[in-house]
Amino acid sequence: MLIPDFIFYLGIRVIISVLSDWHNKIMKRAEQLQKLSREHHGSLVMAKNIAEIAESGSDADLLEAIKTVAEYYDDELELHFQHEERTIFSLIFGEYREHIAIATTLLKEHGFIRMLIPKLTLETARIDLAEFALVLKNHTRMEERELFPIIEELFSDEQLDAILDFVPLD
Repeated sequence: MLIPDFIFYLGIRVIISVLSDWHNKIMKRAEQLQKLSREHHGSLVMAKNIAEIAESGSDADLLEAIKTVAEYYDDELELHFQHEERTIFSLIFGEYREHIAIATTLLKEHGFIRMLIPKLTLETARIDLAEFALVLKNHTRMEERELFPIIEELFSDEQLDAILDFVPLD
């Protein structure tokens, strides 16, 4: 029984290491971006869970995943998209035009997700949920790994504060 215990221990150590790395990245983020980074962590967890259901879930699991994704979109993701669009992408298009390519890519992905959510059905759930999960995961990683370092380097304190102070439209 030493081998299974050892493997279990290694698995726990890997999980702790990954969570620790994520926590350290968030804590190294500019204070004004930490809320968005925490939301990104939730997006990655959601993407992983939905990908697993899309791959091997039952029809009942798929129906529940559709409901979960729709609620997540309505309750969190749309507001997150608006936050980024109004406080980050608008500045990139206005003042930091050398980074329009990444902003355009990310905006297209916002649009893709917005169009996908209302048409999720059981008949196409495996494909659509898998695609949602993949796009959400890659999108989130691009923002964390590529976009946020650009923001931290270029945005003024006032521009960063506007990200922190964002209030969604009613």
